[in-house]
Amino acid sequence: MSAFCFQSTVHRMAAALSRDFCPSANRWVYWLKNPFWILVLATGGSALCGALLNPMIFALTAMLVAVTLVGVGLPWLAIRGISCDVMFDVKRVRFGEPALVRLRIRNRSWLPVLGLSCIDGFTRVSKATAATDSDDGLAFGRIRGRATVEYTWPFVATVRGQYPVNDSVMVETSFPFGLYRAQKSAAVVGRLIVWPETVQLDGLPDSVECESVDDHFSDRRAGEFGDMLGTRLFRQGDSLRRVHWAQTARQQSLIVTERQAPVTTVARVVLDLSSASHPLDRRYQSLEQCVRVAASVCYSLHQQHCRVELKIGDQLIVGGQQSGALDRIMDALATANIPEASSATGTPDGPDGLSASVREAGGFCVTITTPPGIHAMKGPHIVITSDDGAEPAVPTAWLTLSTAAELSELKRLWKERV
Repeated sequence: MSAFCFQSTVHRMAAALSRDFCPSANRWVYWLKNPFWILVLATGGSALCGALLNPMIFALTAMLVAVTLVGVGLPWLAIRGISCDVMFDVKRVRFGEPALVRLRIRNRSWLPVLGLSCIDGFTRVSKATAATDSDDGLAFGRIRGRATVEYTWPFVATVRGQYPVNDSVMVETSFPFGLYRAQKSAAVVGRLIVWPETVQLDGLPDSVECESVDDHFSDRRAGEFGDMLGTRLFRQGDSLRRVHWAQTARQQSLIVTERQAPVTTVARVVLDLSSASHPLDRRYQSLEQCVRVAASVCYSLHQQHCRVELKIGDQLIVGGQQSGALDRIMDALATANIPEASSATGTPDGPDGLSASVREAGGFCVTITTPPGIHAMKGPHIVITSDDGAEPAVPTAWLTLSTAAELSELKRLWKERV
C-alpha cells in the first residue's frame, strides 16, 4: 500500500512539475532555453559581484567572456569559410525508390570545420500527420582547411513532392560548445520530384459512344499523320502541302494524299482540389488518397496506350504517347495541393461531362473527388470517403475508396468495374 502511495505521489509531482501554468508567458521566457543567454546572464552576474563584493571574481568573468567568444566566434568563422552545393543523380523517382544525394562542401579557409550537419531541406512535415523523412539531421565528419569534400547518401522520401523542400538546404555548426548555431544555405544545383504512390490498374472503362460507325473494322482511320493511305480529290480546307503534284498533273485536277492515324482512346481524369471538398479535420488524408488514385489511373491508362488528359482546377495537362507526356502529368500530381483560396473545381465541358476533344475520340471522363464535392462534378466518380464513417455513403459513385484503404483495394475494385 505504501509503495502504491509513493508511486502515485511521484506521478502527481511529475505532472505538477511538467505542467505549463502560464502558457501566455512562454514567448517571454523561452529565450532562456538557449545556453548563450544563460552564459550572458552568468557573465553579467559575475561582473556585478566582482564590482560590489570581491575583485577576484573578475577572473571568473574573464573566463566566461572567453568561453562566450570562442563558442560564438568559431562557428561564425567556420560557416563563412565554406560553400555548399547539393544535387541529385536523377530528376524523378517513384514513391519508395531511393535517390542518391550529393552534397559538395568546399572549405576556403585554413580553419577546419567540425560538427557540421544538414538540418533542413529533406523533411516535409504535415500539420495533420507530422509526417517526416528519416534522413533529417545528417551529421558530417571533419572538413580540413582548404579542402573539398563530397558526401553522398541514399534518400528515400516518405512524402510526395519536390525536394529540397522550399528549394533550400540548410547546413549548420555549433561546435565547440553549442552556444551559437551558425547556418548557411547550400546552392541547389538540381531538384528531385517524388511521384505519388501508384498501382497498376488493368483494363479500360467503357468509352462513350458518340457516333455510330458500322463499317469501322480497322484500328486505323484517315488522319493528318502516319503512312500514306491513298489519294482523293481536293476538298475545301485541305492544306496545299498535302497536294500530290504528280497525280494532279496526270488527272488535271487537284489530288491530295490521305494519311492514316491510329485510333486511340482518350480519357480525362479530373482531380478535385477545392477546399470545400476536403474538410479541414481530415484534409491531408483525403488529399493524399485522391492524388494517389489519380496518379494510378493516369499511369495505368497511359501504359495501355490511352491519351490521358489531367484536369486540376483550371489547369489542363494533355499527355500523348511521347516520352515526356507522362512526366508532365506525374510531376503535376506530385506537387498538387489545395490552393489557399480555392473555388469549386471546374467541371468538364459538355452536358455529359466530356470536352469536345474527348467526345470526338469516343473517350470517357473519370472524376476523383469526395462526398462533399460529388454534386458539383459530372461523369463517373471515384469517391474518397473517410475511414471513420463520418461521411454518408454515396450510392451514385462509380467506385468508392476510403482514405485508410491500400491501393491494392483500388486495384480489386477497378477490376470489378471495367
